[in-house]
Amino acid sequence: MTLRRTIPLPLLAGLLASVAMPAQATTLEEAIAAAVNHAPEIEAAGADADAADARIREARGQGLPTATLSGTIGYGRLDPQGFFGLPAANVTPRAAQLTIEQPLFMGGRVSAGIAQAKAGSEAARAGETMTRSQIVVATVQAYGDVLTTHRMIALYEQMVGQMEEIQRQARLRFKAGESPSTDVAQAAARLAEAQAALEGARGFAISADARFTNLTGLAPQDLQPIPASPVLPASLDEALDSARGNNPALAQAEAALDAAQASARGARAERLPTIGAFAEGSTVRDQFFPDYRSDAATVGVRARWQIFAGGRVSAKITESDSAVRAADARMRAARAAVDEQTISAFSGVRSAALVEAAASQQALAAGQARDSVRHEVRVGMKPQLDLLDAEREATAAAVSEARARSDRIVAAYRLLALLGR
Repeated sequence: MTLRRTIPLPLLAGLLASVAMPAQATTLEEAIAAAVNHAPEIEAAGADADAADARIREARGQGLPTATLSGTIGYGRLDPQGFFGLPAANVTPRAAQLTIEQPLFMGGRVSAGIAQAKAGSEAARAGETMTRSQIVVATVQAYGDVLTTHRMIALYEQMVGQMEEIQRQARLRFKAGESPSTDVAQAAARLAEAQAALEGARGFAISADARFTNLTGLAPQDLQPIPASPVLPASLDEALDSARGNNPALAQAEAALDAAQASARGARAERLPTIGAFAEGSTVRDQFFPDYRSDAATVGVRARWQIFAGGRVSAKITESDSAVRAADARMRAARAAVDEQTISAFSGVRSAALVEAAASQQALAAGQARDSVRHEVRVGMKPQLDLLDAEREATAAAVSEARARSDRIVAAYRLLALLGR
């Protein structure tokens, strides 16, 4: 009797789907999106920005009314010593007070605090943008490194195979007396060189894979080829205008200047009085003698003016003015640095594109030359050393082409980061 085992339909459907639906290759855009969602640095920067927004609400609260309720209760014995003929008695003294205050004039303290908080929020948001841009550039770099290192491995493996075959042929010809031992030694030396390059590429690939996984949380498998560069400014002037208006580092420096100026206004406001309206209501029981009762309600205006502070206010003003000068200098330095970086990045994009085109032509020409030399060596027109050199040059040109392709996309995204995109 034959036993037959059945597979449940849901499991069978899943197996068929896994066979019919191969894993989809990861694109650069998908890797970037994964990195943005995965990076704890961006999450931390977003939390800092939220905290800065909360400080705006806190600063605005300084100009809004406040209500304070306070109270006390105790237990003791009160002995009036016969005053008013009152006997000693156990009492429960208790009191409660409700105070409502509304600032009327703060000398500019509230507006300065709000302006300072807003500047801090703008700086935090710019920091979040800058962190996101850094993660994007790092992800593009890691993506290109993974593709480049794995391409290098494939090329060096091919080169090792070619060198092994050349060495084998050299040994056969040496044994047959058709070539000197020099050819065998040169083939062995180039084989060792190719093996060393292969092991180095494997080490680089391990580091590149780890970096990519750390940034994106994805396995560095089935990555699609590097795409065309994103849309970039057509001219240097356009790039500079965009960077000056959107660069996050420059925005942070400008926000720091705004915050310093607001702090200086707040420091000068310390010289002015504060005025506020208030309303108070209180109730007291058993406070001075047994069964004592008192209720009160008061409405009025309260003012406070510190006319002497021992030089504290003037020192604070001097400190804040110095902070304004320092922030202004940093802002001007940031503007100059952004211009320099943008010019360099814009030029780097153009150079990287030209280098990639030249590297592609070099790789094509080196491959064609290698094929021609291989044929010429086979018919005895050229020595074995020429083929060894041609193999090495073709592999080096192919590696340079892969690196140039990665450098081109990294240069493009580095420029976008400077432009705040």
